[in-house]
Amino acid sequence: MKLGVILSVVLFSCCVFAKEKQVLRYGVNSNYAMPLLGVTRLPQGQVLQEGVLKDLGEALAKELKREPQFILLPKIRVAENLKQGSIDVLCHLNEVWQPAIKDDVYWSDDLYESRNLIVHIDSKPIKSISDLYGARVGTVLNFIYQNLDPYFAKKQILREDAPTNESNIQKILKGRIDYLVMSNLEFDFYKRIYPTLDAVDLSMDSVQTKCALSKKSSISPESFEKAIQTIQRNGCCGKS
Repeated sequence: MKLGVILSVVLFSCCVFAKEKQVLRYGVNSNYAMPLLGVTRLPQGQVLQEGVLKDLGEALAKELKREPQFILLPKIRVAENLKQGSIDVLCHLNEVWQPAIKDDVYWSDDLYESRNLIVHIDSKPIKSISDLYGARVGTVLNFIYQNLDPYFAKKQILREDAPTNESNIQKILKGRIDYLVMSNLEFDFYKRIYPTLDAVDLSMDSVQTKCALSKKSSISPESFEKAIQTIQRNGCCGKS
């Protein structure tokens, strides 16, 4: 092989490699709904169009000087992809929600609070978890509900899984469930669309959400944390 051809191949390979290194593989839990994410369903699959997580991904990519590549994943595949390095970063996360990989990723500083509310429509007033005994409560498939899971396990409260809380809203509007569990961020968003929704705050599952960086990512923990701190100063994300 001629020297010129060899050099061309080497240069081309280097350029391709450099280009790949400039991509931020940003994972998004597809079981979330607005205001966290809004998707368009196309024949080739779902495409992320809007939401807090898209805004956060774009802000991170900008600070890291990378091109964002949004990768939608069901919650059940989030941990595996982060641990293996198939994605670089995933946000709106906490060690409580992913205990299996808490030591396999770098955790950012706190971003914003997420706490669960009990949402209902003209249902009996709720003052404590025991008021939910025997009720059908809408939840999201594979999600952890730290305060409610013991009651679900004992069948004291009936857990009714759905793909997203958007699906749960349709179920409660049709009378198929009595209540649903939803974060404060989601409720603030959907209350504007469905004014009949009401919520009770029992101080459940309050966590400070974070972003997680895979330890197998080419992004350094230092640049990741610097990007997060800049985003915090600029006030990006976590607002409906």
